Amino acid sequence: MQVVIDMDSEQISNLVFNELKETLFQFEEDMEKDKPGIFSMNEIYDKMQIQQHIDAILLLLEWYRVP
Repeated sequence: MQVVIDMDSEQISNLVFNELKETLFQFEEDMEKDKPGIFSMNEIYDKMQIQQHIDAILLLLEWYRVP
């Protein structure tokens, strides 16, 4: 079965923007936890990786921000 969805660029941008915000929220929650396990079992390395992902998402959110 095949389904075709017609979306304009604004709808796609809004979808991506909302998904990035949700992912950012999840990573911020993960930073507050004291147990590692997302990227590594090493807590310091794990938090470094989470912060790098947060920084990248914040940069993308600036790009998708509606003027």
